[in-house]
Amino acid sequence: MLAAAAGHTEIVHLLCVWGPAVSGLLRRDMRGRDAIMYASRGGHDTCLQILLTFASQLKDPKDVLAHADADGNTALHFASSNGHLLVLRTLLAAGADSERRNVWMWTPVAYSATVQAEVYFKGLVSEIDRRRTASVKSSVNSGAGRASLEKRGGGVRIVESGDD
Repeated sequence: MLAAAAGHTEIVHLLCVWGPAVSGLLRRDMRGRDAIMYASRGGHDTCLQILLTFASQLKDPKDVLAHADADGNTALHFASSNGHLLVLRTLLAAGADSERRNVWMWTPVAYSATVQAEVYFKGLVSEIDRRRTASVKSSVNSGAGRASLEKRGGGVRIVESGDD
């Protein structure tokens, strides 16, 4: 946790390579915060990416990003409140929930450090939502296209040549 909070990328990587027993990757402190929260709070994007990569080998990344401290704050709350835009992008791309509320019922976007950060955050969320709906529509359309092709009897027929 200390290496992640200070942004020591090489040490974070070394500890993660040694394994979860040594790194304490998902271990929490007395406030309920883990290394991912500390890296997000400090704006250390490279450390965060390393932690998320190794954490995905242990648990589902969305479960790891759903961890909250004693106040209900997630890594996304910390990144937003400190104005770390690159960390916001990384967390949202990894599947962090932008609508998760803390014990005071505040979402991460409400903690935005500046108005510009809030606009950027909302833009990222709308872009991710737009991509999700586009991927759902394309998968539905590709499935419907195959079904209609099968109904019409479309496909490839192999004809062997005769000895005429």
